[in-house]
Amino acid sequence: MEQAFAGAHVVYPKSWAPYRVMQRRTELLKNSDQEGLKALEEECLANNARFSRWECDRAKMNLTHERSALYMHCLPADISGVSCKAGEVSAEVFEQYRIPTYFEASYKPFVISAIMFLTRLRDPGAKLETIIRRAKSLSI
Repeated sequence: MEQAFAGAHVVYPKSWAPYRVMQRRTELLKNSDQEGLKALEEECLANNARFSRWECDRAKMNLTHERSALYMHCLPADISGVSCKAGEVSAEVFEQYRIPTYFEASYKPFVISAIMFLTRLRDPGAKLETIIRRAKSLSI
């Protein structure tokens, strides 16, 4: 983790779960497998315990470029001593970057909407052109 912070201008320490866990979770949710979800949660908690030293704290932030990298997180964050016992970010670091992370998180619904739009249409560009033409015809 320290190597990742060394000289960084921006840090984005988000998730401890590998992508394959998210894939498994999606399948379990699709199948309404509550027991499977509970077992996966236990497995993930045991795995996370191995990485508890991965907290984004002042010592790690001091490794960044000029000790002033921007901390980013899409929220919600697990904040040590605030929302959980041992989280992914220290309360001190989170508080320092609270306002910038809130601004970042405010864009989340728009990013999600854009991803949904772009991945669910065969020709999103053509659809946007249609929307723009229709909007122009409605202009006063």
